[in-house]
Amino acid sequence: MMNKKLRILLCSVFLLAFSMASFAKDKSEKKNTCCPLFTALELNLGGAAWVEKPLSYFTFSGPSLSVGVEMMRAAKSDSKWVQQHQLRYMFNTGTMAISGKGGSKAYFGNYTFGMMTYSTVCPNFRLYYGPDLNVLGGVVNNVHGGNNPFTIKGDLSVGFTGMAVCDFKLGKLPVTAIYQMSLPVLSAFIQMEQGYFTKGLLDGWRGGTWGSHFNMRNRLHADLHFSTWSLRLGYNNDIFTNYATPNHFQYVSHNFVVGFTGNLMGWSKANESKKIKTALYTY
Repeated sequence: MMNKKLRILLCSVFLLAFSMASFAKDKSEKKNTCCPLFTALELNLGGAAWVEKPLSYFTFSGPSLSVGVEMMRAAKSDSKWVQQHQLRYMFNTGTMAISGKGGSKAYFGNYTFGMMTYSTVCPNFRLYYGPDLNVLGGVVNNVHGGNNPFTIKGDLSVGFTGMAVCDFKLGKLPVTAIYQMSLPVLSAFIQMEQGYFTKGLLDGWRGGTWGSHFNMRNRLHADLHFSTWSLRLGYNNDIFTNYATPNHFQYVSHNFVVGFTGNLMGWSKANESKKIKTALYTY
């Protein structure tokens, strides 16, 4: 009986010691791993077109300007998960496409959070994929006519995002090519026009899927690496549609992208001996 209790006690001590050793090893790996914050600052210039019925049955088109920041960070230890944050502000002014007269303004703010894992297809090619959360808000104001009608829009959606990353060299210059597509699946949104505010916010909320509410974003970038920073050149495409509310809204933009990117971290002597784990770049 005593031997049995002793064996149980020894097994318990061994399991506890093993668990503490594993925890200490994992904690040590995290402590000895440095995950820099990938940061990109972008300026987008291009054009956009949008229509909102029955607020106006005319399509408006004009220049589009947006500024944005992107941040990515790898999870520590042996995990292959990567966090991505994107924040953008979009400004659009347009006139009637058929006459060049009248006017409309569209302003949007957009935040996206993605949690992606990745697979290495070959040494220079990786695929990232995972769920994302998208928050969009904005105002569309038609300034033609006498009443200047406007709508307030809000959108909360969940979906999937995927990204293909390829590293190569242009002569002696290292380059990282990136294509990313984000596709929301389920959405909860609000779209209220002038005069609806007395109903309250909750009266305007609706749900939708691809059949009634389709959004998509495409990003194609080339990051040219110069020392510790990179020059980003590329193209962004945004598509917003909403057919589930009384006002049917369609928006499409095409923008040229220029920006600067780099991995931000505390480059101190304490980090020199640590293992560096980046979210995106391998150079």
